[in-house]
Amino acid sequence: MSDKERLYQERFKRYTTALDCGKPDKVPVVFPIGEWFVKYTDTNMQEIYYDVDKSTAIISDLIKDLDFDTMFGSPNLWWPPMFDAIGCKLYKFPGIYFEENSGFQYIEEEYMKAEDYDEFIANPTYWLATKYLPRICGEFSEPGSYRASVALVKGAAAFAMHNDKMARASEKWAKEYAVVPATSGMTKAPFDTLGDALRGTKGILVDLRRRPDKVVAACEAIVPHNIAYAMITAAGDTTFPCFAPLHKGAYPFLSPAFWEKYYWPTWKAVIEGLWSMGKRTFFFAEGDWTPYLEKIAELPDKSIVFCIDLTDAKKAKAVLGGRFCLYGGVPTTLLTYGTPQEVKDCVKKAIDELAGDGGFILAAGGVVMSDAKRENIMAMLEAAREYGVY
Repeated sequence: MSDKERLYQERFKRYTTALDCGKPDKVPVVFPIGEWFVKYTDTNMQEIYYDVDKSTAIISDLIKDLDFDTMFGSPNLWWPPMFDAIGCKLYKFPGIYFEENSGFQYIEEEYMKAEDYDEFIANPTYWLATKYLPRICGEFSEPGSYRASVALVKGAAAFAMHNDKMARASEKWAKEYAVVPATSGMTKAPFDTLGDALRGTKGILVDLRRRPDKVVAACEAIVPHNIAYAMITAAGDTTFPCFAPLHKGAYPFLSPAFWEKYYWPTWKAVIEGLWSMGKRTFFFAEGDWTPYLEKIAELPDKSIVFCIDLTDAKKAKAVLGGRFCLYGGVPTTLLTYGTPQEVKDCVKKAIDELAGDGGFILAAGGVVMSDAKRENIMAMLEAAREYGVY
């Protein structure tokens, strides 16, 4: 076994031990790759989004001398050619629609109308294929046409190309730099699926008052889809947790009563469905989830990794600690506005309060913003190794 292979196995054991609420040799450290690194290169966001090979090369150059266990995130969450090939209206990317160093933008609309509920509930997959796709993709405006068929082939080819490039990049980072992937696959809470991509924020909030039963039924119909999507995008892997960005579940977007009635039941069902297959969920709880910790504690032991962003860390430790792996500890705002010493002090405090007998992973609590300071990222990694030895 080479030195790199040995280091990979060491980091893999450290990370997976923490996922299982165990006590490894050190607190695992996650390196938060994101758009922030672009400003330290001679590239711009347009190049990073459109040129996956260049993006991968820059990341390789950046991480080769850094000491961390797993890598989470990506500077180019979406590859624009996949969406361009099908005329997708959901996203706008830098360099074409706006300044070349801007981030991407999601265009939220009511792509699903109120009158679509019954048809969607009866057969979500059929409705998505015959109604939703033509609405969000110009090339699919005439389903079954030659133009739509060609666009489907182009879009599928682009998707396969991008997945292949990212898989090769992950393999390269594992072999050459002993970097362990933090997650595999992706899913969402059914309420977020409905409120983000289909009805939109305004639509879903109106529906809670005007057609609450439809919201419940639609979320229930989405549950098997989101379980299947998680396993498909993970290629059946059950070693690493499935990433789940949570958008409308943080307090106080919904009142606690509405959260418990409309958000939690089906999100819990997705998590439990995945856990029944041995797949843990990366509960990416951006924002404040403090009021809901007792409900989250109803989940099966070890079924989630709970991300602490603005959630009360001490309460999260008291309610969830020992049964679920806790993740985070460093506010994203501190990485932007703080000093290296403040970051180091924060890391020490997080480890003192959350690491305990294991089951803790040190990382930024949410998405690292593009204006994060590089010296603060380095301070976080250095302090984690300094204070994180058990």
